[in-house]
Amino acid sequence: MDTDTTNTEAMGAQTAKTQAAEKQGASGSSASGPATSAPTASDPAASDPTASATTASATTASATTASAPTANTQPQVIVVGAGIAGLTAAIYAQRSGLATTLIEQHDKVGGMCTGWQRKGYHFEGAVHWLTGSNPNTELNRLWRETGALASDFPVRYDEVFFSVEHDGHIINLYRDIQRTAREMSAFSPADSAALKRLVKEVHTARRIQMPITNIKGLKAANPARPSAGLLLGMLPALPLMARLGKTSTRDYLAAFQHPALRQALTIVPPEYNATSLIFTLATLDGGDGGFPEGGSLGMAGRMQACFEQLGGQLLLKRKVQRVLVQNATATGVQLDGGETLLAAAVVVAQETHAALQQLFDAPPQDAWLEEVCQAKNSACTFISIGVEAEIPATPLWQLDEPLTHAGQKVEELALNSYLDYPGYAPSGCTALTTALMGDTYEFWQQARAEGRYEQEKQRLAEQLSRALCQRFGLSPSQIAVLDIATPLTYERYTGAWHGAWMTPVEPGGKMATYSGECEISGLFFAGHRLMPPGGMPGAVATGRQAAQLVCRHLDAEFV
Repeated sequence: MDTDTTNTEAMGAQTAKTQAAEKQGASGSSASGPATSAPTASDPAASDPTASATTASATTASATTASAPTANTQPQVIVVGAGIAGLTAAIYAQRSGLATTLIEQHDKVGGMCTGWQRKGYHFEGAVHWLTGSNPNTELNRLWRETGALASDFPVRYDEVFFSVEHDGHIINLYRDIQRTAREMSAFSPADSAALKRLVKEVHTARRIQMPITNIKGLKAANPARPSAGLLLGMLPALPLMARLGKTSTRDYLAAFQHPALRQALTIVPPEYNATSLIFTLATLDGGDGGFPEGGSLGMAGRMQACFEQLGGQLLLKRKVQRVLVQNATATGVQLDGGETLLAAAVVVAQETHAALQQLFDAPPQDAWLEEVCQAKNSACTFISIGVEAEIPATPLWQLDEPLTHAGQKVEELALNSYLDYPGYAPSGCTALTTALMGDTYEFWQQARAEGRYEQEKQRLAEQLSRALCQRFGLSPSQIAVLDIATPLTYERYTGAWHGAWMTPVEPGGKMATYSGECEISGLFFAGHRLMPPGGMPGAVATGRQAAQLVCRHLDAEFV
Protein backbone atom coordinates (compact mmCIF):
# COMPACT_ATOMS: atom_id res chain seq x y z
CA MET A 1 0.00 0.00 0.00
CA ASP A 2 -2.14 3.17 -2.80
CA THR A 3 -3.08 5.86 -0.15
CA ASP A 4 -3.53 9.52 0.41
CA THR A 5 -1.78 12.14 2.34
CA THR A 6 -2.98 15.64 2.82
CA ASN A 7 -6.06 17.12 4.33
CA THR A 8 -7.46 17.04 0.81
CA GLU A 9 -7.10 14.26 -1.68
CA ALA A 10 -4.74 12.56 0.68
CA MET A 11 -7.55 11.83 3.03
CA GLY A 12 -9.13 9.02 1.20
CA ALA A 13 -7.13 7.91 -1.70
CA GLN A 14 -4.57 6.08 0.31
CA THR A 15 -6.80 4.44 2.81
CA ALA A 16 -7.84 1.60 0.50
CA LYS A 17 -4.72 -0.47 0.65
CA THR A 18 -5.37 -3.48 -1.47
CA GLN A 19 -8.59 -4.39 -3.12
CA ALA A 20 -8.57 -7.67 -1.29
CA ALA A 21 -7.29 -6.19 1.93
CA GLU A 22 -10.02 -3.65 1.96
CA LYS A 23 -12.61 -6.38 1.96
CA GLN A 24 -11.41 -8.81 4.58
CA GLY A 25 -13.05 -8.84 7.97
CA ALA A 26 -13.15 -5.14 8.68
CA SER A 27 -11.62 -4.06 5.36
CA GLY A 28 -8.29 -2.46 4.40
CA SER A 29 -6.24 0.27 2.81
CA SER A 30 -4.00 1.01 -0.15
CA ALA A 31 -1.87 2.94 -2.50
CA SER A 32 -0.10 1.48 -1.39
CA GLY A 33 -1.58 -0.73 1.17
CA PRO A 34 -0.12 -3.22 3.70
CA ALA A 35 3.44 -3.64 2.79
CA THR A 36 5.40 -6.28 4.52
CA SER A 37 7.48 -9.28 3.91
CA ALA A 38 5.74 -12.59 4.23
CA PRO A 39 7.42 -15.20 6.37
CA THR A 40 7.89 -18.78 5.34
CA ALA A 41 5.24 -21.17 6.53
CA SER A 42 7.79 -23.07 8.57
CA ASP A 43 9.58 -20.16 10.21
CA PRO A 44 7.38 -17.09 9.93
CA ALA A 45 8.56 -14.64 12.52
CA ALA A 46 12.19 -15.48 13.00
CA SER A 47 14.11 -15.23 9.75
CA ASP A 48 14.37 -12.33 7.31
CA PRO A 49 11.64 -13.24 4.80
CA THR A 50 12.86 -11.00 2.00
CA ALA A 51 16.44 -12.14 1.78
CA SER A 52 15.82 -13.57 -1.68
CA ALA A 53 13.16 -11.12 -2.83
CA THR A 54 14.36 -9.72 -6.13
CA THR A 55 12.81 -9.28 -9.55
CA ALA A 56 14.27 -8.20 -12.84
CA SER A 57 12.15 -5.07 -12.95
CA ALA A 58 12.37 -4.32 -9.25
CA THR A 59 15.47 -2.18 -9.17
CA THR A 60 18.05 -0.60 -11.39
CA ALA A 61 20.40 0.06 -8.51
CA SER A 62 22.79 -2.27 -6.73
CA ALA A 63 21.80 -3.54 -3.31
CA THR A 64 25.27 -4.05 -1.96
CA THR A 65 26.18 -3.06 1.56
CA ALA A 66 28.12 0.20 1.61
CA SER A 67 30.96 0.67 4.04
CA ALA A 68 30.76 3.26 6.80
CA PRO A 69 31.76 6.82 5.88
CA THR A 70 35.36 7.79 6.50
CA ALA A 71 36.43 11.05 8.16
CA ASN A 72 36.62 12.92 4.87
CA THR A 73 33.16 11.76 3.78
CA GLN A 74 31.38 12.65 7.01
CA PRO A 75 27.75 13.39 6.19
CA GLN A 76 26.02 16.66 6.84
CA VAL A 77 22.70 14.84 7.05
CA ILE A 78 21.85 11.35 8.31
CA VAL A 79 18.50 9.76 7.43
CA VAL A 80 17.40 6.79 9.53
CA GLY A 81 15.26 4.31 7.59
CA ALA A 82 15.11 3.79 3.82
CA GLY A 83 11.39 3.43 3.32
CA ILE A 84 9.62 5.82 0.95
CA ALA A 85 9.80 8.70 3.45
CA GLY A 86 13.49 8.13 4.16
CA LEU A 87 14.38 7.74 0.49
CA THR A 88 12.52 10.94 -0.32
CA ALA A 89 14.17 12.95 2.47
CA ALA A 90 17.61 11.67 1.44
CA ILE A 91 17.08 12.40 -2.27
CA TYR A 92 15.95 15.99 -1.70
CA ALA A 93 18.70 16.68 0.85
CA GLN A 94 21.38 15.27 -1.44
CA ARG A 95 20.19 17.15 -4.50
CA SER A 96 20.16 20.32 -2.39
CA GLY A 97 23.91 19.97 -2.00
CA LEU A 98 23.97 18.36 1.45
CA ALA A 99 26.15 15.28 1.81
CA THR A 100 23.62 12.69 2.95
CA THR A 101 23.94 9.19 4.38
CA LEU A 102 20.88 6.95 4.36
CA ILE A 103 20.91 4.04 6.82
CA GLU A 104 18.71 0.95 6.49
CA GLN A 105 18.68 -2.12 8.74
CA HIS A 106 17.77 -4.55 5.93
CA ASP A 107 19.50 -5.57 2.73
CA LYS A 108 17.15 -3.58 0.50
CA VAL A 109 15.40 -0.25 0.52
CA GLY A 110 11.66 0.34 0.51
CA GLY A 111 10.56 -0.51 4.04
CA MET A 112 6.89 -1.41 3.77
CA CYS A 113 7.01 -0.67 0.05
CA THR A 114 8.26 -4.14 -0.79
CA GLY A 115 7.65 -7.47 -2.48
CA TRP A 116 9.15 -10.92 -2.11
CA GLN A 117 9.88 -14.18 -3.91
CA ARG A 118 8.81 -17.68 -2.95
CA LYS A 119 9.45 -20.78 -5.07
CA GLY A 120 9.32 -18.87 -8.33
CA TYR A 121 6.34 -16.68 -7.35
CA HIS A 122 6.56 -12.93 -6.80
CA PHE A 123 4.21 -11.36 -4.26
CA GLU A 124 3.34 -7.67 -4.28
CA GLY A 125 3.27 -6.35 -0.75
CA ALA A 126 2.31 -2.70 -1.02
CA VAL A 127 1.52 -0.85 -4.24
CA HIS A 128 -1.82 -2.04 -5.48
CA TRP A 129 -2.84 1.39 -6.69
CA LEU A 130 -0.84 4.59 -6.40
CA THR A 131 -2.18 8.09 -5.88
CA GLY A 132 -0.18 10.42 -8.09
CA SER A 133 0.47 7.90 -10.85
CA ASN A 134 -1.38 10.18 -13.29
CA PRO A 135 1.03 12.81 -14.75
CA ASN A 136 -1.73 15.43 -14.55
CA THR A 137 -1.84 15.33 -10.75
CA GLU A 138 0.11 17.58 -8.40
CA LEU A 139 1.52 14.63 -6.49
CA ASN A 140 3.01 13.10 -9.62
CA ARG A 141 5.64 15.85 -9.53
CA LEU A 142 7.09 14.38 -6.32
CA TRP A 143 7.18 10.87 -7.75
CA ARG A 144 9.04 12.19 -10.78
CA GLU A 145 11.48 14.31 -8.77
CA THR A 146 12.42 11.32 -6.63
CA GLY A 147 12.85 9.04 -9.63
CA ALA A 148 10.00 6.73 -8.64
CA LEU A 149 8.10 7.53 -11.85
CA ALA A 150 8.70 9.33 -15.12
CA SER A 151 6.21 11.36 -17.13
CA ASP A 152 5.87 8.52 -19.65
CA PHE A 153 6.31 5.63 -17.21
CA PRO A 154 4.09 2.58 -17.88
CA VAL A 155 1.15 2.47 -15.47
CA ARG A 156 -1.62 -0.10 -15.51
CA TYR A 157 -5.25 0.95 -14.98
CA ASP A 158 -7.62 -2.02 -14.76
CA GLU A 159 -11.18 -1.12 -15.66
CA VAL A 160 -12.72 -3.02 -12.75
CA PHE A 161 -11.37 -1.96 -9.37
CA PHE A 162 -13.33 -4.37 -7.20
CA SER A 163 -16.25 -6.78 -7.47
CA VAL A 164 -18.48 -8.96 -5.32
CA GLU A 165 -20.53 -12.07 -5.98
CA HIS A 166 -24.12 -12.17 -4.76
CA ASP A 167 -26.58 -14.98 -5.53
CA GLY A 168 -24.87 -15.76 -8.80
CA HIS A 169 -24.57 -12.08 -9.85
CA ILE A 170 -21.33 -10.14 -10.17
CA ILE A 171 -21.49 -6.52 -9.05
CA ASN A 172 -18.54 -4.48 -10.30
CA LEU A 173 -17.06 -1.32 -8.92
CA TYR A 174 -15.47 0.35 -11.93
CA ARG A 175 -13.01 3.17 -11.94
CA ASP A 176 -15.68 5.09 -13.87
CA ILE A 177 -18.18 6.02 -11.16
CA GLN A 178 -20.96 6.76 -13.66
CA ARG A 179 -20.67 3.29 -15.18
CA THR A 180 -20.69 1.86 -11.67
CA ALA A 181 -23.87 3.77 -10.85
CA ARG A 182 -25.62 2.71 -14.09
CA GLU A 183 -24.98 -0.99 -13.53
CA MET A 184 -25.73 -0.87 -9.82
CA SER A 185 -28.99 0.99 -10.49
CA ALA A 186 -30.03 -1.67 -12.98
CA PHE A 187 -29.24 -4.35 -10.40
CA SER A 188 -30.98 -2.52 -7.53
CA PRO A 189 -33.39 0.19 -8.76
CA ALA A 190 -34.31 1.03 -5.16
CA ASP A 191 -30.78 2.41 -4.73
CA SER A 192 -30.88 4.77 -7.73
CA ALA A 193 -31.25 7.91 -5.63
CA ALA A 194 -28.36 6.97 -3.32
CA LEU A 195 -26.19 6.18 -6.35
CA LYS A 196 -27.03 9.50 -7.97
CA ARG A 197 -25.90 11.26 -4.80
CA LEU A 198 -22.73 9.18 -4.75
CA VAL A 199 -21.82 10.20 -8.30
CA LYS A 200 -22.37 13.85 -7.51
CA GLU A 201 -20.19 13.69 -4.40
CA VAL A 202 -17.41 11.82 -6.17
CA HIS A 203 -17.36 14.40 -8.95
CA THR A 204 -17.21 17.18 -6.37
CA ALA A 205 -14.35 15.45 -4.56
CA ARG A 206 -12.37 15.22 -7.81
CA ARG A 207 -11.71 18.94 -7.41
CA ILE A 208 -9.41 18.19 -4.50
CA GLN A 209 -5.69 17.68 -5.05
CA MET A 210 -2.83 17.63 -2.61
CA PRO A 211 -1.16 21.02 -3.11
CA ILE A 212 2.63 21.00 -3.31
CA THR A 213 4.02 23.82 -1.18
CA ASN A 214 7.23 24.87 0.57
CA ILE A 215 7.63 25.51 4.29
CA LYS A 216 7.93 29.07 5.54
CA GLY A 217 11.36 30.67 5.65
CA LEU A 218 12.87 28.29 3.11
CA LYS A 219 15.35 29.34 0.45
CA ALA A 220 14.09 27.41 -2.55
CA ALA A 221 15.46 27.20 -6.08
CA ASN A 222 11.96 26.46 -7.35
CA PRO A 223 9.25 28.07 -5.25
CA ALA A 224 6.20 25.83 -4.97
CA ARG A 225 2.96 27.71 -4.80
CA PRO A 226 -0.43 26.25 -5.65
CA SER A 227 -2.11 28.22 -8.40
CA ALA A 228 -5.05 30.38 -7.51
CA GLY A 229 -7.11 28.33 -9.94
CA LEU A 230 -6.28 25.10 -8.12
CA LEU A 231 -7.20 26.54 -4.73
CA LEU A 232 -10.39 28.21 -5.94
CA GLY A 233 -11.39 25.04 -7.73
CA MET A 234 -11.24 23.11 -4.46
CA LEU A 235 -13.53 25.47 -2.54
CA PRO A 236 -16.82 23.77 -3.52
CA ALA A 237 -15.50 20.49 -2.09
CA LEU A 238 -14.73 21.86 1.37
CA PRO A 239 -18.30 21.63 2.77
CA LEU A 240 -18.50 18.08 1.46
CA MET A 241 -15.27 17.18 3.22
CA ALA A 242 -16.49 18.65 6.48
CA ARG A 243 -19.76 16.74 6.31
CA LEU A 244 -18.26 13.40 5.32
CA GLY A 245 -15.62 13.69 8.00
CA LYS A 246 -18.31 13.47 10.68
CA THR A 247 -19.76 10.12 9.62
CA SER A 248 -18.31 6.65 9.21
CA THR A 249 -18.15 4.78 5.94
CA ARG A 250 -20.44 2.17 7.49
CA ASP A 251 -23.09 4.78 8.33
CA TYR A 252 -22.71 6.46 4.95
CA LEU A 253 -23.33 3.18 3.11
CA ALA A 254 -26.31 2.36 5.31
CA ALA A 255 -28.33 4.52 2.88
CA PHE A 256 -27.93 1.77 0.27
CA GLN A 257 -30.65 -0.83 0.58
CA HIS A 258 -29.04 -3.78 -1.21
CA PRO A 259 -26.35 -5.54 0.85
CA ALA A 260 -24.33 -6.42 -2.26
CA LEU A 261 -23.95 -2.72 -3.10
CA ARG A 262 -22.79 -1.97 0.41
CA GLN A 263 -20.25 -4.78 0.07
CA ALA A 264 -18.96 -3.57 -3.28
CA LEU A 265 -18.55 -0.02 -2.02
CA THR A 266 -16.80 -0.91 1.23
CA ILE A 267 -13.33 -0.40 -0.21
CA VAL A 268 -12.01 1.31 2.93
CA PRO A 269 -12.42 0.09 6.50
CA PRO A 270 -16.04 0.72 7.52
CA GLU A 271 -14.98 2.49 10.72
CA TYR A 272 -13.02 5.12 8.74
CA ASN A 273 -14.78 8.38 8.06
CA ALA A 274 -16.67 8.61 4.79
CA THR A 275 -14.20 11.12 3.39
CA SER A 276 -11.83 8.20 2.86
CA LEU A 277 -14.36 6.38 0.72
CA ILE A 278 -15.42 9.32 -1.44
CA PHE A 279 -11.89 10.53 -2.10
CA THR A 280 -10.73 7.05 -2.97
CA LEU A 281 -13.52 6.79 -5.54
CA ALA A 282 -12.68 10.29 -6.79
CA THR A 283 -9.04 9.30 -7.27
CA LEU A 284 -10.04 6.33 -9.39
CA ASP A 285 -12.71 8.21 -11.35
CA GLY A 286 -10.23 10.99 -12.08
CA GLY A 287 -7.88 8.65 -13.94
CA ASP A 288 -5.42 8.27 -11.08
CA GLY A 289 -4.56 5.35 -8.80
CA GLY A 290 -2.82 3.07 -11.28
CA PHE A 291 -0.28 0.29 -10.80
CA PRO A 292 3.25 1.39 -11.85
CA GLU A 293 5.35 -1.13 -13.72
CA GLY A 294 7.58 -3.09 -11.36
CA GLY A 295 5.31 -2.51 -8.38
CA SER A 296 6.75 -1.78 -4.95
CA LEU A 297 10.27 -3.04 -5.52
CA GLY A 298 10.43 -1.19 -8.82
CA MET A 299 9.52 2.13 -7.24
CA ALA A 300 11.88 1.69 -4.30
CA GLY A 301 14.70 0.55 -6.58
CA ARG A 302 14.33 3.54 -8.88
CA MET A 303 14.42 5.88 -5.89
CA GLN A 304 17.57 4.16 -4.63
CA ALA A 305 19.18 4.63 -8.03
CA CYS A 306 18.22 8.31 -8.02
CA PHE A 307 19.81 8.83 -4.59
CA GLU A 308 23.03 7.03 -5.48
CA GLN A 309 23.35 8.79 -8.83
CA LEU A 310 23.18 12.08 -6.92
CA GLY A 311 26.20 10.93 -4.90
CA GLY A 312 24.39 9.94 -1.71
CA GLN A 313 25.76 7.17 0.50
CA LEU A 314 23.53 4.22 1.33
CA LEU A 315 24.34 1.92 4.25
CA LEU A 316 22.40 -1.34 4.09
CA LYS A 317 22.26 -3.98 6.80
CA ARG A 318 23.25 -1.39 9.41
CA LYS A 319 20.99 -0.68 12.34
CA VAL A 320 20.82 2.63 14.18
CA GLN A 321 20.86 1.93 17.90
CA ARG A 322 20.25 5.48 19.05
CA VAL A 323 20.21 9.11 18.00
CA LEU A 324 22.95 11.11 19.71
CA VAL A 325 21.79 14.27 21.47
CA GLN A 326 23.98 16.80 23.27
CA ASN A 327 22.74 20.05 24.77
CA ALA A 328 19.29 19.57 23.20
CA THR A 329 20.89 19.22 19.76
CA ALA A 330 21.06 16.14 17.53
CA THR A 331 24.71 15.41 16.70
CA GLY A 332 24.56 12.08 14.88
CA VAL A 333 23.77 8.41 15.44
CA GLN A 334 25.30 5.35 17.01
CA LEU A 335 25.21 2.20 14.88
CA ASP A 336 25.15 -1.44 15.87
CA GLY A 337 28.59 -2.39 17.07
CA GLY A 338 29.07 0.97 18.74
CA GLU A 339 30.22 2.91 15.67
CA THR A 340 29.36 6.61 15.75
CA LEU A 341 28.47 8.81 12.79
CA LEU A 342 28.28 12.56 13.36
CA ALA A 343 26.16 14.96 11.31
CA ALA A 344 24.67 18.43 11.44
CA ALA A 345 21.10 17.14 11.10
CA VAL A 346 19.28 13.83 11.61
CA VAL A 347 16.02 12.78 9.96
CA VAL A 348 14.21 9.88 11.63
CA ALA A 349 12.11 8.11 9.01
CA GLN A 350 11.53 4.93 10.98
CA GLU A 351 7.89 4.62 12.05
CA THR A 352 7.56 7.44 14.56
CA HIS A 353 6.04 5.66 17.54
CA ALA A 354 8.62 2.87 17.50
CA ALA A 355 11.49 5.30 16.89
CA LEU A 356 10.59 7.30 19.99
CA GLN A 357 10.63 4.11 22.05
CA GLN A 358 13.86 2.71 20.63
CA LEU A 359 16.23 5.43 19.42
CA PHE A 360 16.47 7.91 22.30
CA ASP A 361 17.78 7.89 25.82
CA ALA A 362 15.34 10.75 26.46
CA PRO A 363 12.87 11.17 23.55
CA PRO A 364 11.54 14.63 22.68
CA GLN A 365 8.38 15.58 24.55
CA ASP A 366 6.55 17.66 21.92
CA ALA A 367 2.75 17.53 22.13
CA TRP A 368 2.37 16.38 18.52
CA LEU A 369 4.63 13.40 19.15
CA GLU A 370 2.46 12.43 22.10
CA GLU A 371 -0.59 12.54 19.80
CA VAL A 372 1.17 10.27 17.32
CA CYS A 373 1.90 7.74 20.05
CA GLN A 374 -1.73 7.76 21.19
CA ALA A 375 -3.14 7.19 17.70
CA LYS A 376 -4.72 3.89 16.76
CA ASN A 377 -3.06 1.41 14.43
CA SER A 378 -4.13 -0.04 11.10
CA ALA A 379 -2.70 -3.52 10.75
CA CYS A 380 -3.42 -6.77 8.98
CA THR A 381 -2.45 -10.39 8.49
CA PHE A 382 -1.16 -10.60 4.92
CA ILE A 383 -1.50 -13.81 2.90
CA SER A 384 0.66 -14.80 -0.09
CA ILE A 385 -0.49 -17.76 -2.17
CA GLY A 386 1.18 -19.50 -5.09
CA VAL A 387 -1.19 -21.79 -7.01
CA GLU A 388 -0.31 -24.30 -9.75
CA ALA A 389 -3.35 -23.25 -11.78
CA GLU A 390 -4.56 -20.18 -13.64
CA ILE A 391 -6.82 -18.19 -11.30
CA PRO A 392 -8.25 -15.01 -12.85
CA ALA A 393 -9.42 -11.94 -10.97
CA THR A 394 -12.08 -13.17 -8.55
CA PRO A 395 -14.92 -11.28 -6.88
CA LEU A 396 -15.38 -11.30 -3.14
CA TRP A 397 -17.37 -14.39 -2.27
CA GLN A 398 -19.12 -15.91 0.74
CA LEU A 399 -17.16 -18.77 2.22
CA ASP A 400 -18.87 -22.14 2.59
CA GLU A 401 -16.89 -22.58 5.80
CA PRO A 402 -16.03 -19.33 7.65
CA LEU A 403 -12.42 -18.81 8.70
CA THR A 404 -11.43 -18.24 12.28
CA HIS A 405 -8.71 -15.60 12.48
CA ALA A 406 -7.38 -14.28 15.79
CA GLY A 407 -10.62 -15.26 17.48
CA GLN A 408 -12.74 -13.52 14.82
CA LYS A 409 -14.93 -15.00 12.10
CA VAL A 410 -14.18 -14.22 8.47
CA GLU A 411 -17.18 -15.09 6.31
CA GLU A 412 -16.08 -13.67 2.95
CA LEU A 413 -12.86 -13.56 1.01
CA ALA A 414 -11.38 -11.64 -1.91
CA LEU A 415 -8.11 -12.18 -3.75
CA ASN A 416 -5.73 -10.03 -5.74
CA SER A 417 -4.78 -12.10 -8.80
CA TYR A 418 -1.56 -11.46 -10.72
CA LEU A 419 -2.33 -13.99 -13.43
CA ASP A 420 -1.53 -11.65 -16.32
CA TYR A 421 1.40 -9.86 -14.65
CA PRO A 422 4.63 -10.96 -16.36
CA GLY A 423 7.17 -12.54 -14.03
CA TYR A 424 4.83 -13.04 -11.08
CA ALA A 425 4.44 -16.82 -11.39
CA PRO A 426 5.68 -19.82 -13.40
CA SER A 427 3.81 -20.60 -16.61
CA GLY A 428 0.30 -21.88 -15.94
CA CYS A 429 0.44 -20.73 -12.31
CA THR A 430 -0.88 -17.71 -10.39
CA ALA A 431 0.35 -15.48 -7.58
CA LEU A 432 -2.48 -14.42 -5.28
CA THR A 433 -2.59 -12.14 -2.25
CA THR A 434 -5.18 -11.13 0.29
CA ALA A 435 -5.26 -9.58 3.74
CA LEU A 436 -7.30 -10.14 6.86
CA MET A 437 -7.76 -6.68 8.27
CA GLY A 438 -7.64 -5.66 11.88
CA ASP A 439 -5.21 -4.93 14.67
CA THR A 440 -4.61 -8.48 15.96
CA TYR A 441 -1.16 -7.76 17.37
CA GLU A 442 -2.03 -8.79 20.93
CA PHE A 443 -3.46 -12.12 19.78
CA TRP A 444 -0.31 -13.02 17.86
CA GLN A 445 1.96 -11.68 20.59
CA GLN A 446 0.24 -13.90 23.16
CA ALA A 447 0.41 -16.87 20.80
CA ARG A 448 4.13 -16.38 20.46
CA ALA A 449 4.60 -16.02 24.23
CA GLU A 450 2.69 -19.26 24.77
CA GLY A 451 4.65 -21.14 22.12
CA ARG A 452 1.71 -21.63 19.73
CA TYR A 453 2.52 -18.96 17.15
CA GLU A 454 3.44 -21.48 14.45
CA GLN A 455 0.46 -23.62 15.33
CA GLU A 456 -1.97 -20.70 14.94
CA LYS A 457 -0.47 -19.77 11.58
CA GLN A 458 -0.66 -23.36 10.40
CA ARG A 459 -4.29 -23.58 11.48
CA LEU A 460 -5.11 -20.44 9.50
CA ALA A 461 -3.17 -21.75 6.49
CA GLU A 462 -5.16 -24.99 6.53
CA GLN A 463 -8.45 -23.07 6.60
CA LEU A 464 -7.36 -20.92 3.68
CA SER A 465 -6.22 -23.96 1.74
CA ARG A 466 -9.63 -25.61 2.17
CA ALA A 467 -11.40 -22.42 1.08
CA LEU A 468 -9.30 -22.17 -2.08
CA CYS A 469 -9.76 -25.82 -2.95
CA GLN A 470 -13.52 -25.53 -2.51
CA ARG A 471 -13.75 -22.35 -4.57
CA PHE A 472 -11.50 -23.27 -7.47
CA GLY A 473 -11.67 -27.08 -7.52
CA LEU A 474 -8.01 -27.43 -6.57
CA SER A 475 -6.23 -30.23 -4.82
CA PRO A 476 -4.09 -29.27 -1.80
CA SER A 477 -0.98 -30.31 -3.73
CA GLN A 478 -1.61 -27.48 -6.21
CA ILE A 479 -1.05 -24.85 -3.53
CA ALA A 480 2.71 -24.43 -3.84
CA VAL A 481 3.04 -21.45 -1.47
CA LEU A 482 0.90 -20.26 1.41
CA ASP A 483 2.78 -17.73 3.55
CA ILE A 484 1.27 -15.72 6.38
CA ALA A 485 2.65 -12.42 7.65
CA THR A 486 1.16 -11.26 10.96
CA PRO A 487 1.50 -7.84 12.60
CA LEU A 488 4.53 -9.30 14.38
CA THR A 489 6.13 -9.90 10.99
CA TYR A 490 5.56 -6.28 10.04
CA GLU A 491 7.06 -5.15 13.34
CA ARG A 492 10.16 -7.28 12.91
CA TYR A 493 10.74 -6.46 9.26
CA THR A 494 9.97 -2.73 9.26
CA GLY A 495 10.42 -1.69 12.88
CA ALA A 496 6.89 -0.25 12.92
CA TRP A 497 5.08 -0.06 16.23
CA HIS A 498 2.89 -3.17 16.52
CA GLY A 499 3.26 -3.63 12.76
CA ALA A 500 1.08 -0.62 11.93
CA TRP A 501 1.26 0.67 8.37
CA MET A 502 -1.40 3.39 8.54
CA THR A 503 -3.27 5.51 11.09
CA PRO A 504 -7.06 5.08 10.99
CA VAL A 505 -9.07 8.28 10.71
CA GLU A 506 -12.45 7.76 12.29
CA PRO A 507 -15.45 10.13 12.24
CA GLY A 508 -14.44 13.47 13.67
CA GLY A 509 -10.82 12.37 13.79
CA LYS A 510 -7.91 14.71 13.24
CA MET A 511 -6.40 14.78 9.77
CA ALA A 512 -3.84 17.51 10.31
CA THR A 513 -0.31 17.21 8.99
CA TYR A 514 2.38 17.38 11.66
CA SER A 515 5.42 19.56 11.05
CA GLY A 516 8.15 17.01 11.76
CA GLU A 517 10.02 19.50 13.98
CA CYS A 518 10.64 18.90 17.66
CA GLU A 519 12.28 20.44 20.71
CA ILE A 520 15.65 18.90 19.83
CA SER A 521 17.52 21.16 17.40
CA GLY A 522 18.63 19.48 14.18
CA LEU A 523 16.26 16.51 14.64
CA PHE A 524 13.38 16.01 12.24
CA PHE A 525 10.82 13.30 11.57
CA ALA A 526 9.20 11.91 8.42
CA GLY A 527 6.80 9.06 7.70
CA HIS A 528 3.19 8.04 7.41
CA ARG A 529 2.37 8.87 11.03
CA LEU A 530 2.87 12.58 10.31
CA MET A 531 0.04 12.71 7.79
CA PRO A 532 -2.94 10.53 8.78
CA PRO A 533 -4.20 8.27 7.40
CA GLY A 534 -0.76 7.80 5.82
CA GLY A 535 0.21 5.63 2.90
CA MET A 536 2.74 6.32 0.18
CA PRO A 537 1.63 9.89 -0.61
CA GLY A 538 2.02 10.71 3.07
CA ALA A 539 5.47 9.16 3.06
CA VAL A 540 6.74 11.07 0.02
CA ALA A 541 5.19 14.37 1.18
CA THR A 542 6.62 14.20 4.70
CA GLY A 543 10.00 13.07 3.39
CA ARG A 544 10.14 16.18 1.21
CA GLN A 545 8.99 18.30 4.15
CA ALA A 546 11.79 16.88 6.34
CA ALA A 547 14.40 17.72 3.69
CA GLN A 548 13.09 21.29 3.58
CA LEU A 549 13.34 21.54 7.37
CA VAL A 550 16.95 20.35 7.14
CA CYS A 551 17.74 22.91 4.44
CA ARG A 552 16.23 25.73 6.47
CA HIS A 553 18.10 24.58 9.58
CA LEU A 554 21.44 24.47 7.71
CA ASP A 555 20.72 27.60 5.66
CA ALA A 556 20.95 25.63 2.40
CA GLU A 557 18.95 26.23 -0.75
CA PHE A 558 16.31 23.57 -1.32
CA VAL A 559 16.43 22.15 -4.84
